[in-house]
Amino acid sequence: MEEKKQTEKRKHSFVKKTILFLILFLGCFFSYIHFVEPNIITVKEYAIVDNKLPYSFHGLKIVEFSDVYYGCNMDEKKLEKIITKINELKPDVVFYAGDLICNSVVINEESENKVKELLGTIQAKLKKYAVLGDQDYTDKIRYMELLESAEFTILNNKSDLLYYGSAEPILFIGTTSLLEKEVNLEEAITNTEDISSYYKIWLSHEPLIMDRLENFSVKPNLIFSGHTLGGLFRLPFFSTMFQEEGTGNYTKDFYQKGIMKMYISNGVGTSKYPVRFLNPPSISLYRFYQY
Repeated sequence: MEEKKQTEKRKHSFVKKTILFLILFLGCFFSYIHFVEPNIITVKEYAIVDNKLPYSFHGLKIVEFSDVYYGCNMDEKKLEKIITKINELKPDVVFYAGDLICNSVVINEESENKVKELLGTIQAKLKKYAVLGDQDYTDKIRYMELLESAEFTILNNKSDLLYYGSAEPILFIGTTSLLEKEVNLEEAITNTEDISSYYKIWLSHEPLIMDRLENFSVKPNLIFSGHTLGGLFRLPFFSTMFQEEGTGNYTKDFYQKGIMKMYISNGVGTSKYPVRFLNPPSISLYRFYQY
């Protein structure tokens, strides 16, 4: 009888310890994915070697960041930290791939002015480009003005020739969010004549632009996009979780179709799910080499 009581006591003790361990583990886990990893800013560096690149652009550095979602687990202090890291990379060109303000929050004029001020401190030797994301359509004109006041050139179905040390430029082409059904591929290239000979970089918010360009007359050498946030939550040997609408099957960082190569930024913020796991916020640094 006494032995039975001791056995029961040990069982109850084991159950209590197991429950306590699970509570502590889950508490630590959720604290990490909400408070720790979303605040670890990393730099993903890529070497782009291409003999089609104009030689004057050999050594070019492009920094891409995307999906700030200001107001959703993103505040002034964190944005300032991100911008400091961008400037430390000393980029020639900066590309912002959209989704500036979280559309589930309303920021006041003071916060908006601070965002404008911080974006204005981003330093690029040659140019700063931006495209609009689906979140930016909450107040499209307002956020366009904010980006332009921070000296970003918005490529909303537009293109721009960038010269650097020679008569042979690179053509940057930009299209707005596919989710807002305002993308016009033809319009994006109409302001530049005879673009066939140019090295072309297509800037887009969503990676699904690659599917649209597959059957388009103009094929860019490179595509830079964002939007996916890398799925936010990754598990080893499993698919990503919490994928954004408009991500499609593009859940990795790099894809290639024919001559087109696409790099996808995992973003610096979080969406309505304020968590990240095995996928910290990242800035993309592209170093160009002509060999």
